[in-house]
Amino acid sequence: MYSKEQVETALKLYHQCGSVTKTTRVLGYPSKRKLYEWILNEGTVKPERKELLLVNTAEHPRNPPVEVKMDAIHRCFELGESVKSVSEDIGYTRASIYSWRKKYLQGGTAALMNGKNIKPDTLIEGSTAPAPDLTQLQAQMGVRT
Repeated sequence: MYSKEQVETALKLYHQCGSVTKTTRVLGYPSKRKLYEWILNEGTVKPERKELLLVNTAEHPRNPPVEVKMDAIHRCFELGESVKSVSEDIGYTRASIYSWRKKYLQGGTAALMNGKNIKPDTLIEGSTAPAPDLTQLQAQMGVRT
């Protein structure tokens, strides 16, 4: 990567002598191909990159809850609504809905849960609801410890 000063020096020397070969021999750093590229792009301005607007608010989280995902899958693939209209309605992309469906078909509702928020040993086998606390169960059953 060349600095702006090096590019400007090379272009200035090229305009003075008019030869790409002489410029590369005198300066010793740009290849002929690179110098031709600089000459071609001389005077053009690079467009600025657009900033990505990532929405991560409470109303529209980056990882939506399972209920939102299941509702979208239900509306699209069971009720027959178009994926485009559902995606515009809920505010997530169509690709997200299709990936949610793929995960759901492969692993059920548990596959749609955000893995970062699931603590070990909190799911009962065959269930998607978190396991209740053991002390709460004992209190409900009247077991004294």
